[in-house]
Amino acid sequence: MKSKFDEVRETEERHARIASQADALQRWLQEKHPDIQYSEAVKIAFVEYMGDSFLTATPDDFEYALETMPTTISRQRVPTEAETKTELIQKIISALQSTNNQFWHDSFNVQSEKTKMSFWSVEELIARLDEVKRAQNLNAKPTSELKQILVAARQYRGFPTLGKTIVRPGTVRAVPLDAAYLQGLDSWELRKFCRLYGTEQINDRLAGKN
Repeated sequence: MKSKFDEVRETEERHARIASQADALQRWLQEKHPDIQYSEAVKIAFVEYMGDSFLTATPDDFEYALETMPTTISRQRVPTEAETKTELIQKIISALQSTNNQFWHDSFNVQSEKTKMSFWSVEELIARLDEVKRAQNLNAKPTSELKQILVAARQYRGFPTLGKTIVRPGTVRAVPLDAAYLQGLDSWELRKFCRLYGTEQINDRLAGKN
């Protein structure tokens, strides 16, 4: 007969394992099924269907469970890359036009900028939008605070600050832009991040320093 102590310990260990597997389930959905938004209800559906198998499930197990479970999990339409780029370009133009710079109120200049950005990747457009918003925020700050920001920026030789999250290609949801994300990139994608944000900043993120 199990003691109360053993029952409590097993329950705690089970809850910890479920929490760990829930994180794995969330990452798997973000990568393989971005049309399914992770939620507590989605986790419960997998746990109830898979039972104890959920505690040791692999990505293949999650895939099989998704295909065979009787519970209907709602899905959302994922915008195409072209749609995502169009939306980002419009946000960039709107942000530029919200300033007093008359350059961005000239239709020829706006169209030229749109044409140029149409050849950019989603990541480059996100970086550009962040850059424009950052510049607008800086313009609203007092001089004393700007000096402190300038000192911090010198650490990375003027490169834009690497954000804490990023929208995966083909999705509209942000995920942590941490060391694990960068380590999962192929060499070409990683080099592109280095060009955009500087090798030193990327290395610091990989080392968990920023």
